[in-house]
Amino acid sequence: MSRRVLRPAVAWCVAALAAVAALSAGDGKAVRRPLYPSDFPAAAGRDIASRSCLICHSASLVTQQAKDSTGWEKTLGQMEKWGVRLTPAEHDTLRGYLLARFGPHGVK
Repeated sequence: MSRRVLRPAVAWCVAALAAVAALSAGDGKAVRRPLYPSDFPAAAGRDIASRSCLICHSASLVTQQAKDSTGWEKTLGQMEKWGVRLTPAEHDTLRGYLLARFGPHGVK
């Protein structure tokens, strides 16, 4: 297959797996959330995420990541290299928010 065919197919598979993972919470109960959210769920750190992330891309790009602490740390470091301005306290709050809401165990 060519890369033109593979890239959309891979992107679709990743989105589908993220949607399935989002429906399964740690307690086994189904969690309903928008497949393509336009904003972040309420919690400490939401304002920082909205201000820092939504200037370049949609919330749905962030919400489907399911990264662990190291993954979010690397992502935040890269975003800061690309121009996102965060204080050390904002960085830590945002990493904690992203991990709690979009960590490897799905959305809470």
